[in-house]
Amino acid sequence: MPDTALLPAPAGYALRRDRCVIEVSPRPPLIRGRLTATGGHWTPGSAFTVTLDPGSLRTGVPFLGRAFRGEELTFTAGDVAEDPFVVEGTVAGRTVRLRGDVRHRDSGGVVVWAAGVVLPARRKPRHAGRLARLLAGRRLRVEIAIEFVR
Repeated sequence: MPDTALLPAPAGYALRRDRCVIEVSPRPPLIRGRLTATGGHWTPGSAFTVTLDPGSLRTGVPFLGRAFRGEELTFTAGDVAEDPFVVEGTVAGRTVRLRGDVRHRDSGGVVVWAAGVVLPARRKPRHAGRLARLLAGRRLRVEIAIEFVR
């Protein structure tokens, strides 16, 4: 089965893995990183879910990705407004607020873009490395561009 194979979503749209960009940077932007999505789906006017692989973090700083190894993270949002595209949800216990728009829509799919912030964690993780604990206390800027297909 090819890497870009798509599994049908229960309803709505399935995330297309090869057409998904999730970029994260702390404030001030000292470093930037990109995460890989392993799956997701969106039902317009309803649920929005994207599963992320924290070990896939790619940055310009060598070996920084090793600091974020761990289980998959799932971003979920209950209600999603479409015009403008507004998502409020959680990932790893942190609140995420994204605002953007639907850039393209046709019978086969939808392309969405949004940017926003991940608010600081209320508690710092106990078993994480020094860098992960430092970033847990900071606001992170997130920018996404995702294509969903039927």
